[in-house]
Amino acid sequence: LVRPAGPEDAEALAWLAQELHGYYGLPTRYQRSFMTQAIAAGAFAENSELEILLAESGDTVLGFLAFSEIFALASCQKSIFIQDLFVTRKTRGSGVGYGLMRALFERARERGIGQIDWTADPWNDDARAFYDRLGPLLSSEKILYRLNGDRLSLLLKS
Repeated sequence: LVRPAGPEDAEALAWLAQELHGYYGLPTRYQRSFMTQAIAAGAFAENSELEILLAESGDTVLGFLAFSEIFALASCQKSIFIQDLFVTRKTRGSGVGYGLMRALFERARERGIGQIDWTADPWNDDARAFYDRLGPLLSSEKILYRLNGDRLSLLLKS
């Protein structure tokens, strides 16, 4: 089952986010209780542009897809940007990721959106193979830039 997530799903999303950190070999900076509160307050705030689809089987969460609808200025059309697609280790390869993407494709069609964009880490062969199976994709040599933490603070002070 894939459905839109709501504030009541914040704890399950915090658990998935912690597993996502583990997948990337990153330390989890916060306890799950803090993450649950932050997700409930941030992801589901009235002015949040983030939407989250949650895959589950019974009471077990299997994965999520977080995305935002944006206006692509250059193409003069609405677009969707996928922030994260994550499926638990135990359910990879079982169709959960495809189910999440299919639910997103249906939402895009319903909203008249003709473009969906996302990124993948170059080292993540499994993710890239999964995306390649979805069909022909326009691939570019764009580089993702990110400012955060101390570097962002330094720039704000100058």
